[in-house]
Amino acid sequence: MLGKLLLIFTFSVANVYAYKVGDSLDKNVVNQLGLKDSKVYVIDFFASWCASCKIELPLISKLNNSINKSKYKIIGIDVDEELEDGKEFVKKLNLNFDVIYDNENSIIEKFEPIGVPAIYYIKNNKVVKIIYGAVHNIDKKILDDLKGL
Repeated sequence: MLGKLLLIFTFSVANVYAYKVGDSLDKNVVNQLGLKDSKVYVIDFFASWCASCKIELPLISKLNNSINKSKYKIIGIDVDEELEDGKEFVKKLNLNFDVIYDNENSIIEKFEPIGVPAIYYIKNNKVVKIIYGAVHNIDKKILDDLKGL
C-alpha cells in the first residue's frame, strides 16, 4: 500500500523532465515501445488498483477491434509493482492489445504522468496529445481524437 501511495505521489508532482505535447521521445523509449514512424500510437498507462482503469480498459479493448491497424496501434503500459498483479489484471480483463509490464518503472519514469489512467498519443515519435484521468466513453473519445490526427 505504501508503494502505491508513493507511486501516486511521485506522479502527482510535476516534473520539468516529463514528456509534454510537442516533445520527441528519446531513442530508448522508442525502442522499448517498438514505435515506427508510420503509425499513430495510443499509449495507455494503467494499474490493477486503478478503479477508472477497470472501467476504461474494456472500452479501449473494444475500440481495438475496430481501428485500422495499419494506421493506429494501442499499447498498454501496466505499472503495477508486482508483475503477477499486472498479468492477472490483464488476463482478467481479456485485453486484446499489446501490454508492456513496467513494474520497474523504466518507461513511466520518462513520461511521468500526473496519475493513471494516462493516455499519450504519439505520432512520428512525438507526443501530440495527452489525456489524464478518467474519461466517460473513452473509446469514443480516442476514436474522435484519432480521426483528427
